Parts: sequence; C-alpha cells; structure tokens
Amino acid sequence: MNRDPSFPEKLSTICIIIASIYLIYSSYQPLMDVLAGREFEIREVVMNLAILSIGVGALWSGINLARRTIALEQLVDTGFEAGIYSRLEPILEEIAGTQVMIERLDERLENMNANVNRLRKRSTELRISGSEAYGVDIPAEVSRFLRIVLLVNITLAAFIFLLNFTRAYTPYLLTVLYLIWWLEITYDYNLWQRSSAWVWAFVPILTIPITTMLFNVVYGGGTLLGSMGVGLAVYAAAYFTWAKYRVEESLPFDLERLGERIPAGNRCVSCFKPFRSIFNQNRYLIGRSLIIISFILVLLFILQIFSAKYDFKGFPEYSLDYLVLTGILSILSYVVGIKLRSVVG
Repeated sequence: MNRDPSFPEKLSTICIIIASIYLIYSSYQPLMDVLAGREFEIREVVMNLAILSIGVGALWSGINLARRTIALEQLVDTGFEAGIYSRLEPILEEIAGTQVMIERLDERLENMNANVNRLRKRSTELRISGSEAYGVDIPAEVSRFLRIVLLVNITLAAFIFLLNFTRAYTPYLLTVLYLIWWLEITYDYNLWQRSSAWVWAFVPILTIPITTMLFNVVYGGGTLLGSMGVGLAVYAAAYFTWAKYRVEESLPFDLERLGERIPAGNRCVSCFKPFRSIFNQNRYLIGRSLIIISFILVLLFILQIFSAKYDFKGFPEYSLDYLVLTGILSILSYVVGIKLRSVVG
C-alpha cells in the first residue's frame, strides 16, 4: 500500500505554504515602517493588512491541510493493517512462499542449462573406432589460459605505468582494468543474460573513481595503487567464485567440501540471520533516513558552491573532488532510499 501522499497533493500543499509566506513577507516590511512612525497612506495600510491577513489564513490552511493529509493516511494505513492485512496475511505468506520456491526452481534450471551449454562449448567429440566419447577441447583451454596470462601482463604493465606517471586519468584507467577482468570472467562463464552479473560491473564503476580520488588526496599515489591492486585481486577472485558457484554450483579448490564439514550452527551465515531480519524489518526506516541524508548532502553541496563563490568566513574550503564526491553520494543515497521504501510500500 502506498504510504506517501501523491505528488500533486504534496506540490499543492508546498505551494500554498510558500505563497502564504511570500504574502506575509511582502506585507511585513510596510507595516513595520508604519509602526516606526514613517508617513503612510490609509489605502496602503489597509491593503497591506489585507495581504497579511490572507497570508496568515493561507499559511494556517496549508498547515492544516498537511496535518489532515498525514493523519488521514495514517488512519487508512492503520485500518488496512489491522483489518484487511491481518486476514490476508496467511494467504499472502503462502503465495510468497510458493513464489520463492518457483523462483529457486527457475534459477536452478537456468544454472543447469548454462552449465550444460558451457560444457558443450568447452568439449569436443572424439571419434574412436565405433564409439563416441567426449574430451576436453585442448585449443579452447590453451586459448583461455593465454587470455588470463595476457590480462595479468596488461594489468601489471598498467600498474607500473601508473606508479611512475600518476595523472588525472588514473581513476578511469583503474576502472577500465576492473571492467576488463569482469569481461573475461563473464565471457568464460557466459553470464551475459544474468542481471546479477551486470551488478558486478556497476560496482567498480560507482566506487572506484570516488575511492581513487579520496586515496590520492589523503594517502598519495603509492598507497593508492597498492590498495587498488589488492582490491582488483579481491574483486576478480570474488566474482570468479560467484560465477563458478552460479554456473557449476561448486566452489574453487573444492571449498564446498570444507563447508560441509562445518556444523550448520557454526557457519557464518547463521550468525548474520538476526542482522538480516532486523534489516528487513526496518527497510522503510532505513530508506527514509537515506533520503534525508541525501537532502542534507545536497544542501551541503549548495553551501560548498556558495562558499567557494562568496568566500564565507568560518566555512571550510572544499576542492572539486569533494564537490563531486558529495554530489555522487547524495544521488546514491536518494536512489537506494527510494528503492528500500518502494520495496516496503
């Protein structure tokens, strides 16, 4: 159920309040001049008093309209949750459970099909005297190995170049390196049709430029490249592990066997279940908090621009990197907050 008032209602309430404040402000100064003893005309005083009365009445009406809208929505939500939702909750839970089972089965079927297609692509038919057997395609394996070796060499050469010539293009070149490794793993496991694989591509696009700017300002170029190298290794290993598990349902180096020996109560996943339940219960509150943070960041962004233009005293100076970082963080906070609120609503 929609918890928020519609956009026209919000806009009309805000316009009423803004118009009333403007009317009060426009009539306030002439009346103060009259009280200060300056010369005045009766007609102007009467007109300003009328404008002030209209402004006060409009402000009172706008505040009451906002209060009634919020109270009505809370009443409707409370009635829905107490009356209708409590009766439909068991049915909705059964439907949600069935939907989850169907999605899991669909995902397993997709994994099986992807695994079969991948094995078919990487295998070749061996014709042996009246029988058919399947073996590994040696040229394909050699080509795969050479691609990885070439990528490793390109990555090392790029980091050595950046270590000697750190310039403004460093964030973009590091992002390209992350994307090259993503392309290799995605091509190897044929994950082009999976939306979750594209999320792994957007993670370095959204985080690497910001992180590079911050590290370069705070720690310098050497620490920046060392951290980015370790981060690239961790990113490639994590994405490879995820892709292998999604397609082949197995982990590298037979790690799933080690996981089977660990009791279910001692696994890390069971430790995070309480945090996950708390997060799911407070998704709406977290989303609203992120939206508020995004508005605060936008206000800070505007103040930074005015501080740089008018040289406000007592306000810290910010460089262009900090301005870009503040703008990107505000956009990300707003998008994530809206997503969390829409999931709940």
